[in-house]
Amino acid sequence: GNYPNLVKASQGLYQSQGIAGFYAGWWPGLAGKIPSYALTWTMFQQLKDAHRRAVKRDPNDIENSIMGCISSATCVCIMIPVDTIKTRLVTQASMAVADPYKGILDCAVRVYREEGMKTFYR
Repeated sequence: GNYPNLVKASQGLYQSQGIAGFYAGWWPGLAGKIPSYALTWTMFQQLKDAHRRAVKRDPNDIENSIMGCISSATCVCIMIPVDTIKTRLVTQASMAVADPYKGILDCAVRVYREEGMKTFYR
């Protein structure tokens, strides 16, 4: 529901769902963040290694910044669909949904089939 402030929202959530209510949506959120950070870091390290092989020296600060931007931008393009799925799963808990998603995979498949690939990038 709608609450006038954080204290009232916390009290209402606790009364309606107990302590578990504070952790609703925790798994999809975590499932999105960990791979995102891992992907960014791995890609950045791979770009640095490729740079060292190509140029035969360690990258300087500007080159590191550019490789970091490339890694982050690529990760965002890959991880936006994961965030879309997470948002769908989390928001369905607070809405009366006729046919709720059964989990991450079910949500991904249904969104793709029912709404198309572009939905993941809105």
